[in-house]
Amino acid sequence: MSRNTQEYINGLYYLDLNNSLKRKEHDCSVCQQKVNYLCNNCNNDRQLTGEITNLSEFTNLKGINASNNQITSLDFLSTLPKKEKLKVINLFGNQIKEVDFAELFTTFPNLERINLQNNPLSAKNLSNLSSEQFGKLVNGIKEKKIRIDSFKGTVLMDLLDYAQKLVSQGRPEYQAYVQTLNSINQPNQTNEPPNNKSPLLISGVVILVAISALVIGYLWGKKKQQIPDYE
Repeated sequence: MSRNTQEYINGLYYLDLNNSLKRKEHDCSVCQQKVNYLCNNCNNDRQLTGEITNLSEFTNLKGINASNNQITSLDFLSTLPKKEKLKVINLFGNQIKEVDFAELFTTFPNLERINLQNNPLSAKNLSNLSSEQFGKLVNGIKEKKIRIDSFKGTVLMDLLDYAQKLVSQGRPEYQAYVQTLNSINQPNQTNEPPNNKSPLLISGVVILVAISALVIGYLWGKKKQQIPDYE
């Protein structure tokens, strides 16, 4: 049973433009064989080189996966007609240089998951974020619902610098966000100073050795009292 193209587009809930190198088994259009890898005899360069310009026909879209391409901007998202329906964005491994989280959260109020890892990304207009939006952003990163790394971009440091600035301006409620961002930026370090336990450990060993010496001395003394004097 055939379906009208426009009706099909209007009914889509998830747009997948992923260009992952790991592909499931499929029929290669060139060699006509079942393959579960990229065929060496085929055209392997399938990255999207242009920008997505218009999503106005996707009236039911809830998720977008356009990872591993060459997309440079999030502007195309503004063309979605039903912005409140969008819940998931995966733009891992693109060339996006900046993101306005205040605009993103305001325009798409029901976003639940965002993946912008492996993009040369910086954060702009952080002052436009409400305290609620900033908390949503930091907690989302902590819970890995919002995925951003510092491998290429500077977003995590941008957020940390901004939170520290607000604390210095008399906004102590942002101190918790500073601590959270510090722990995210330095995952191998704890909030506890590294040498705190060392003196306690050394003192414990010294006390244990001293007690052991006293016990041995006491037992040795008892033993000498029990040895008969043959002289």
